[in-house]
Amino acid sequence: MAVNKLYQFSILNALMDGVADEGISVATMLESGDHGLGTFKHLDGEMVVIDGIAYQMKQDGSILIADPEMVVPFAMVTRFQPTQVAVGSLSGKDALDLHISEHLPNARNLFVAIRIDGQFEHITVRTVGKQEYPGECLVDVGKRQVVRTLSNTTGTLVGFYSPGFSQGLSVAGYHLHFLEDNRGNGGHMLDFRGGNLQISLSPITRVELELPQSNGFNAATLLADAGNIQQVEGR
Repeated sequence: MAVNKLYQFSILNALMDGVADEGISVATMLESGDHGLGTFKHLDGEMVVIDGIAYQMKQDGSILIADPEMVVPFAMVTRFQPTQVAVGSLSGKDALDLHISEHLPNARNLFVAIRIDGQFEHITVRTVGKQEYPGECLVDVGKRQVVRTLSNTTGTLVGFYSPGFSQGLSVAGYHLHFLEDNRGNGGHMLDFRGGNLQISLSPITRVELELPQSNGFNAATLLADAGNIQQVEGR
């Protein structure tokens, strides 16, 4: 896989419709990237991929290295090679938006791979529990999410900025997952603030999208509205 090329399996709207029982293996996913995020079969926790290792961040707070044969119904990964690295303070997604606008001014309609390392004064994350029945939609699964706020911790935020036209294929805007350096806590990032952060970025202009060939995907409507997406993304 070429560097800074996005590989995506399935689309966000499939997860919104609860299509999460089939997919590719973790091992297959890692052939296409060493940096990214996703989820697992039946939406059993959040996934983050850091330095080529996939971690499962479960609702109960446990962090596991994902088994290579685990099923991945949705993922976005790239072979990350930053083209822009800076050190600075950030306070939330708005500050990150300003940073990217300053350092990658021509990337508004591109995908951007993002990695942020360092000391976080606070970071709020959520983890979801697995589906209670096959096909349970993500909005309903999200009602059982667990939210944690971590203070004065070190770790890594990994993910992507996706342009507005991609809403439904991915999460338009910022989609970032966090993992502490000690692997003690992590999850889908809702809010953060930190100083002396290393902010690494790379614009992405090449995208490979692989769609499922399952009965569930074939039967799904795939028409989730922006309001429901914002609800499950914590906006």
